[in-house]
Amino acid sequence: MQCRRCGSDNVQIQAVTKLKITHRGCLGWFFWILLAIITVGLILIIPLVTNFKAKSKTHTEAICQNCGKRWRL
Repeated sequence: MQCRRCGSDNVQIQAVTKLKITHRGCLGWFFWILLAIITVGLILIIPLVTNFKAKSKTHTEAICQNCGKRWRL
């Protein structure tokens, strides 16, 4: 495989993972706070532990070791 920019054969291929984390909105926090107040704060720790959702996507990139150009495969 050759680099499109400089024509070098010194190219490495690697897997790249993109991680996206989303948090709950105000309504989710309101629900958990209300539940914690009703149960005298025993449930207060649960939203802190389960507050995020993570999505990841993996794709493959080639990287030229001479000029640094990256491109998806």
